Amino acid sequence: MSTNLIACAIDQKECAIVRMTKSGGNHYSLDTSKILPFGLHDLASAKGKRLLKKLDSHLNEWPDEELALCVGPTNYLPLPVSFPANTSAEKYREYCRIEAQYFLSQPEAYDCDCADYGMNQNGLHEKKILLFYPAAASRSVAEHLAATRRIVFNGTAQLPLLHLSKFTAGKQVILEIESNYLLLTESGEGRIGQFSCRETKNRKESEYFTIKTLVENPICRENRVQLTGTLVDKAMTKLIKKESSMTLQPLSIPPSLSISNPSKFSISSAVTVKAVSTALMALDTQKRFTLFAD
Repeated sequence: MSTNLIACAIDQKECAIVRMTKSGGNHYSLDTSKILPFGLHDLASAKGKRLLKKLDSHLNEWPDEELALCVGPTNYLPLPVSFPANTSAEKYREYCRIEAQYFLSQPEAYDCDCADYGMNQNGLHEKKILLFYPAAASRSVAEHLAATRRIVFNGTAQLPLLHLSKFTAGKQVILEIESNYLLLTESGEGRIGQFSCRETKNRKESEYFTIKTLVENPICRENRVQLTGTLVDKAMTKLIKKESSMTLQPLSIPPSLSISNPSKFSISSAVTVKAVSTALMALDTQKRFTLFAD
C-alpha cells in the first residue's frame, strides 16, 4: 500500500515543495521537488497575498492530498520539562499550555514544538524540551492553506530534523546560524541529546558565539557538524573552519536513507532537506504534532 503526501518548508528567504510516496517499510520515492524564490519575510510583506496565491498554484497540482507544513521562526524560546510517562496527546496539550502560562508573558502569541530530550529516562517521567516560537507568521500561512486542504503537521523544522536522526548512523549534529539566534542540536534515534540556543544581535555576535559553541562542545569535535541558516555563506563557513578546525558540511539527507529516485531532483539545498524531512516525518507518523493548533 502506497501513501502520498505534500510537504512545504518555508524559510525566511525561500520555500520548497516536495511530494513523496511511502510504499511499505521504509521505501520512499520523491515525486516532485521545487524551490520558490520567496520566503516568510516576503509572505509577511505587502506582496504577501500575491505570493500566497502563487504558492497555492503549485500546491493545487495535487488538490486532494494532505499537506505537512514547516515554517522557520525568527527565534526560539526553549524550556526543558519533565512530564509523566505515557502521557496522552490531550494531556500534553494541557501540560504545555500550563507551562506556557508560567514561562511566557504573552503565551497566546506563541506556538510550541515538543521534542524528546535526553537519552536516559527513568521510566516514571519523560524529559522533553518545549520549543516556543512566535506564531503570527506561521499561523497566517497555515490558516490560508488550510482553507483548501487538510494540514497534518504545522510546526518548525526541529521535529522533522529530529525525525531525520533516526536514519543517521551515529550522532546528528546540526548548527543553525540565523539572523536572530544560534541553535545547536545533537540527536540520535529521534531524541535530542544536547541542545543549546542563544539569541544574537548581529553577524559579529553570531560569528563569535558560533566559534565559541563549537570549540567548547566535545560532541562537535567527534562528529561532522551540519551547517544551515540565513547567515551561512562562504565567508562564514571559511571563518568557522579556520577558527575551529571542525569538520563541517551543509545540512543534508543521511546517506543511509533510501529514496528510490534521488538523481531525478536536486535535494541539496537546506530548505529542500527540511521539506523532505517534514514529508518523511508525516508519512512515518501519520499524526499531528503541533501542540497549540486548533
